[in-house]
Amino acid sequence: MPTMTLSVPTELKQKMDKTDWINWSSVARKAFAETLIDLQRMNTMKKIEEISEIVFEDNREIKDELFKKIINKTEKVSKEIAIGKRKTMTPSDFKQMCDKL
Repeated sequence: MPTMTLSVPTELKQKMDKTDWINWSSVARKAFAETLIDLQRMNTMKKIEEISEIVFEDNREIKDELFKKIINKTEKVSKEIAIGKRKTMTPSDFKQMCDKL
């Protein structure tokens, strides 16, 4: 496994040292993984916004399994739009696409 070195403020490091029962490397790995998932979701929502009339601020919950299917379908549709094979979708078109998943 590759190694990464992080810098933290002295005060934070002192507090971390007082809680030596916590695996701080594990905490950092989890935070990195969660941030990358959030970034992927944000990028997917931007792609969804590009190919449909659904806005990024739409606050409906999307289940993880459906989210993964949407990511794959969105990437495919985005490529088709880029090459002129498909036009942008209306919210109704997008719902129909999701229902087929």
